Amino acid sequence: MAKREKNKSPSGIERIFLTFQETQEFLGVSHQTLYKLMSQGLPSHKIGKKRVFLKDDLIQWIKSH
Repeated sequence: MAKREKNKSPSGIERIFLTFQETQEFLGVSHQTLYKLMSQGLPSHKIGKKRVFLKDDLIQWIKSH
């Protein structure tokens, strides 16, 4: 069985958001650094108890900093 492609749901539709851990991997930063970036304005959203990051928001934020 082939591995599921990262950032795709089981139905094959690409997700537009990343979890906290996926965002760490995407940016190549530690847990602490991600919190620091959030305090500096890195956009994130809360869904229930989980924090998520929209890929487009991350890319725009990176381009502007």
